[in-house]
Amino acid sequence: MKKIYLFIAILFVQITVFAQEGVNFRDLTFTEALEAAKKENKLVFMDCYTEWCGPCKNMANNVFPRKEAGDYFNPRFVCVKYDMEKGEGVELAKKFDVHAYPTFVIIRPDGTIQHKLVGGDKLETFIDRVEKGLNEKTSLLYMHQEYEKGKMSNAELLAYKNALSDAASDEKAAKVYKELLQRLTDKEKTEKEYWSIYEDESCVIGSPMFDFLLANLDAIRKNTGEEIVEKFLFYHHAKILQDYIAGYAKEDAAPVEKVKAQINGFRIKGQESLEKMLALAEPVSQRDIEKVAAIVKAKIPHVNAEELKMYAFGFRTILWKTQEPYPANYGKLGKKLTQQVIAHMEKKAENLSSNDLTTYDIILSCFGDRLEKEDYARLIALGEKVLPGLPDDENKRHSEWIFDGYKKRLNKEKQPDKK
Repeated sequence: MKKIYLFIAILFVQITVFAQEGVNFRDLTFTEALEAAKKENKLVFMDCYTEWCGPCKNMANNVFPRKEAGDYFNPRFVCVKYDMEKGEGVELAKKFDVHAYPTFVIIRPDGTIQHKLVGGDKLETFIDRVEKGLNEKTSLLYMHQEYEKGKMSNAELLAYKNALSDAASDEKAAKVYKELLQRLTDKEKTEKEYWSIYEDESCVIGSPMFDFLLANLDAIRKNTGEEIVEKFLFYHHAKILQDYIAGYAKEDAAPVEKVKAQINGFRIKGQESLEKMLALAEPVSQRDIEKVAAIVKAKIPHVNAEELKMYAFGFRTILWKTQEPYPANYGKLGKKLTQQVIAHMEKKAENLSSNDLTTYDIILSCFGDRLEKEDYARLIALGEKVLPGLPDDENKRHSEWIFDGYKKRLNKEKQPDKK
């Protein structure tokens, strides 16, 4: 019996030690945290989170528990965390102007904010961001003071602007960014040192800075590095094409024809992917539903469910952008595509995964308001064939929930109308 107790005691110690390997968030009030920081000659690291915030949970579950995180944070900080929607957190959110999550605040023992960061990250890059807040000359507090003196160099102004953006101080960041652009020469704008001026959220296709980038592409590629510039170009052009396809493009977004002209002038890594998206985005933007339906039909036998979803979104976008009642051909095209997708699912039933079933449900929802009785019956039969053989996990349970919905809707369709 003593051996059992000894084993349990050792196991408890091992679990406790393991649990403490990560960041040690202490159960302290904010006032107590400041007092502890003063006593231990440390700064306060405050994690501002909410229960519903996905990135907050990722930091809490996957980043802060790591030993490397504990090794970095515990010797430097008194670490505390507060739910910004509960208890003391409500007032702290007002005090420190926290309006995005997660927010991380580095605070001196006297309560002064030294640095602020918004958004989760991988541990290595997160530590790099925090380190800037520890370094006096790259901390927000120091840069605020230097900016007020009006003696910042261009490089210092850029660092200040980037720190403001990282803290989600958007209005101040925009002001500093505008000031910086006015000070930089055209030659400086092509140099590697100032590459991050193009990473500002205002630098989008059609903006003056994006146009400047394209006009000076050779010099910027040479100075900054071809891989960095090409990733940037691919991201921005893929993003705007995806927005057009999915129906999320803003009213002031660059027109597809402008995007097309730029892509045709590129020869970059990912060119083929951009051209595929462009071939769909163009007829979607023109609301050419016949052409979009033909593209979807051609893709059904040859692409996986995830890729087909992008093409189905194009059809859905045209429906979204069209005022009801729809023209008669819209419904006919949607029904044909529905039947073709179901037939394809039946054909490849043995190879369907739970994720495929979920994705095909999204695809089918893109072609119109609801399915016909025959469509529901075919899908239910397909589910009865496929679902029993799939791994019993969360994905399968979600698929079963979808197919239960098909059964309920079919039963509803079968019920006679009450008069």
